[in-house]
Amino acid sequence: MEFTVEDLKKAISSKTLEIGKEIVIYDEVESTNSMANELLKQGYPSGTVVIADRQIKGKGRLGRKWISPYGKNLYMSIALKPTIPPKYATLLTLTSAVACTTALRRYTDIPVMIKWPNDMLVDDKKVGGILTEMKIEGEKIKSAVVGIGINVNMTEEDIPEEIKEIASSLKICKGEEFLRVLLAAEIIKEFDKWYQLLEKRQRKTIIDRWIQLSCTIGRQVKIVLSDKELIAVAEAIDEEGRLIVKLSDGTYEKISAGDVTLLRTK
Repeated sequence: MEFTVEDLKKAISSKTLEIGKEIVIYDEVESTNSMANELLKQGYPSGTVVIADRQIKGKGRLGRKWISPYGKNLYMSIALKPTIPPKYATLLTLTSAVACTTALRRYTDIPVMIKWPNDMLVDDKKVGGILTEMKIEGEKIKSAVVGIGINVNMTEEDIPEEIKEIASSLKICKGEEFLRVLLAAEIIKEFDKWYQLLEKRQRKTIIDRWIQLSCTIGRQVKIVLSDKELIAVAEAIDEEGRLIVKLSDGTYEKISAGDVTLLRTK
């Protein structure tokens, strides 16, 4: 890794309330999410950040593999002990997407958008994603880990042929390299700010910002659920973070989990 914990803390500079109080950096791990879960079990505090230069078993949503070439991208997980009720669990993912997208826009000046619930896109190509894993016991979220993967300095050659149509990187978008330490610092600072709003139950502020940054609302989408596929128009987000879609027969459905594809605008 070209930067150390000290470099990153220096880059954060401001006093974050919770996120980044503890930072652990590895050269290589199976996955930063697994590592963050492990550290929570060992007694590390909520807000601990895990960063790796490479993941051997990086994973995306719905069990997909996350491409993790060495030294090019940002692989980072944040270990949390949220106090929000489980019914607002989806909002943690939306909050994470708002924080990361805001940080990316500020640091790179690239107009990154969010696809529900948590993919970061530029011109409908994915440059980053978030995988939230939670342990829920009864009416309490016991722990949560937010995994963040950003394609930072990958070139066209680094992207496998089968995903070239749908994936990109910050470098490809802008034609320049970015310092991962500065990007990580921006994400930690933004995450701290938005996570505090979530903990203070400022749900409307988060949802309003998510909608501002969204490329999903107003678009026709295909949603693959465990038992069916829907073609619908994404209309809104409810206060639990679910996607409200309008079907062709005029009825509405609320989607709390599913694979969403943006259909091309005609």
